[in-house]
Amino acid sequence: MKLLLVASGAEYASLLGYHLKPIGFEVERISNPVRALEEMEELDPQAVVFHAGNFPRHWKTLLKLAREKHNKEELIFILIAPPDFDLDEAAKAAHLGVNGIVGENLTDKKEIYRLEELVRRYRSVREKRNFARLVPTKDDTLGFAFTHPRRLALIMGRIKEISIQGTSIDPAPGSGIADLDVGQEIHDCSLKVGDSVISVTCKLTRNTDELGFQFLSFEEGGHHKLLKYIQERPERALRSALAAQA
Repeated sequence: MKLLLVASGAEYASLLGYHLKPIGFEVERISNPVRALEEMEELDPQAVVFHAGNFPRHWKTLLKLAREKHNKEELIFILIAPPDFDLDEAAKAAHLGVNGIVGENLTDKKEIYRLEELVRRYRSVREKRNFARLVPTKDDTLGFAFTHPRRLALIMGRIKEISIQGTSIDPAPGSGIADLDVGQEIHDCSLKVGDSVISVTCKLTRNTDELGFQFLSFEEGGHHKLLKYIQERPERALRSALAAQA
């Protein structure tokens, strides 16, 4: 599959290639937005990433052209937005049918993972890693707690990253986790996802400065709740961005 990157500089091409090649995308960059308009049909991409800061007068035209022939599921269109991308521009993008908007700093894990999530959300792809990752932001409501198997003390932590296969957390200071053994199963962990608290059984996979857990089983319906929450991240971020600028 082809991802068309419309950006003046080459710095994004290798970064997008690194993250999206494992899920089946080859990145082709065009530095001239007029050429992208003229050759869109011939290039026939399955995804477009357009740097709105580089070409503020061209992204609407290309997005409108794309949506005349392809819906959101058929052609993914993502905007890279500069810091001064205001509410009116975001509203126009939503009206024209953009799949999502990400920030300029794609070296930030949160931004590149959001872009990955947008691609996965709207396109069925084969990949080496068959799960989406989420790095929480202020827009996310996530939490994790469990009872120490021997001391029966409650241990809480801040989620650093989560997928449907597992999570990593920063335990609260003074949690007393040094005696937890890698490979140990921990039952009845509590995973807060939005408004829900899900009971999960986990296996400890890492005990360093952070704790890594593999999810072994969920309470009934828990797996679906977590997957839905991860998949809806782009929509939550877009709503939050619009609300912040209102």
